[in-house]
Amino acid sequence: MGYNWDYLDKKAYNNKVGHYKFRHQYQFILENGKTHFDKILDIAGGSGRFALPLRDYSEHITVLDLNPFALELLKERDNSIEIINADFTKKEINDTFSLILCIEAIGNFQDWELFFQKVNKLLNDDGRLIFSYTNPSSWRFYLRKIKHWKKGFHPYKEMELTELKALLSKCNFEIEKMDGMNWIPLPLSSNSIFVSFFEFLENTFKLKNWHAQSPWLMISLKK
Repeated sequence: MGYNWDYLDKKAYNNKVGHYKFRHQYQFILENGKTHFDKILDIAGGSGRFALPLRDYSEHITVLDLNPFALELLKERDNSIEIINADFTKKEINDTFSLILCIEAIGNFQDWELFFQKVNKLLNDDGRLIFSYTNPSSWRFYLRKIKHWKKGFHPYKEMELTELKALLSKCNFEIEKMDGMNWIPLPLSSNSIFVSFFEFLENTFKLKNWHAQSPWLMISLKK
């Protein structure tokens, strides 16, 4: 089975695009989750890309992931982090959390209503859910669909932003903050010197505020 998304892997996140993604995602988590670090659940948290740096802010972090190899790597790095090797929608979790994360993973869940309903039950009344969303209205999403169509399948769940907002309201969530990101027109594993240039353009023109066309969105929810 193996694990291909370790943050130390140059083909995964250990490259200029990967470092860009981490900076923006982690900063969003710090800014919007900073008063909710008491008890954290990181859904599809892998080998600790966010859980490990968040140990500076929380003594109680649980990482849930389907991949046992990713969790083995995490335990080798910090055995104080609790791990759960399971499918989130099928696993019974007898606990509640002040912050729940799901970064670059929600597209792998086919039933989003079930996902958000379960998160709602696990979240403290004043808790926050922070997740990343791939916008199917963006140019990057169309390119990704073409790539997968060539292979004969499209593996990810997709939902328009207006539909997502309606579903979140149905599941008793309110959007507290939303930022766009990943306007960089380069492969996700790129180590190009132009990454910093495109990041500069993204920041200069405040593209994070153009939600309708942002390729990715970071979203913070409260109950």
